[in-house]
Amino acid sequence: MSTSIEAHSESANEWNVAGEERVYRSLRRYWHPVLYSADLGTGPQRVVLLDQKLVVVRLAGEVRVFADRCAHRGTAVSLGWVEDDVLLRCPYHGWTYGPDGVCTSIPARFGTLIPPNARLEPYRAVERHGLVYVSLDPQPILPIPDFPEFDDPAYRVAVVPPYDWQTGAARRTENFVDFAHFAWVHDGVLASRDQPEVPEHEVWRDGAELRTTITVDEPASTDKTQTLGLDSADDSVPGRRNYRVALPFTVWLQQHLPGGNTFVLFMACSPVGMKHCRSFTFNARNFALDEDDERFVTFQQEIAEADRVISESQTPEELPADMTAELFIRGVDRLSVEYRRWLFELAKAADDA
Repeated sequence: MSTSIEAHSESANEWNVAGEERVYRSLRRYWHPVLYSADLGTGPQRVVLLDQKLVVVRLAGEVRVFADRCAHRGTAVSLGWVEDDVLLRCPYHGWTYGPDGVCTSIPARFGTLIPPNARLEPYRAVERHGLVYVSLDPQPILPIPDFPEFDDPAYRVAVVPPYDWQTGAARRTENFVDFAHFAWVHDGVLASRDQPEVPEHEVWRDGAELRTTITVDEPASTDKTQTLGLDSADDSVPGRRNYRVALPFTVWLQQHLPGGNTFVLFMACSPVGMKHCRSFTFNARNFALDEDDERFVTFQQEIAEADRVISESQTPEELPADMTAELFIRGVDRLSVEYRRWLFELAKAADDA
């Protein structure tokens, strides 16, 4: 059921100076992407989520995630290897662990007696939409965000290589849906400085998502719009955009282009640390299906790099829990305001639980 933004207000003074830390602690209760499924080979791989070192590995045909620490001497088991598709071998003393994380053999010990606490600490993990998702809490509070175009045969999906920013995941997410910066950071690409105004738009909550629809004219000179075969006399391409922000750090953007063409961006950001994030991005299109993906990927990388420079300059690196610490413009920053409010609400609920 949809709920209006006005129904969800809170006073900034309810938050103390430790608000940012409270938000960060609450992130354990969500699903987060840590790796493209295609990047997980036959061996173990280390990732970092919320400052915690993890090992991702396929055992018995399924993705498993454990704390990257052997029970024996704390060695990183991600330095080891997989045997017979079902055992993870620690490289230090050869201990092996099964799909449940329980130690199955200790080569230096005669016999089969294995201490009951000889096991790796497991975490919940699933593969969805080409990503490996992990929850550090056994009962995540929200579902994994949907990406319907990923399996839709009408779309061609391109994968953008992951990229790291030295800023908080919430900053990166908010940057993605900051409409006022399009004309300045991406002049001539996503918008024009000759038309910097942000159109009126409503923002509402729907399930676990924030939603809005906005129309922003995109220059006709970009590779993406030229692919549509538009008249060279066109200065811009009107594009109605539907945004869905799935908390905490995922954005689905659907852009309607002339001729019934649709372009979709799906960005899922992972909080590597409090001031370090990694973005996983797909774009999907129902046009130019036989064309190579390279220029579509490059287009996205160039936009992200321009945004990185701006976002990494912002202080503090995480969103301030005190809503009065920054200025907001009525209407223009509507989505950012509601995003912060909801993120902080969920953090307060988790802290009080």
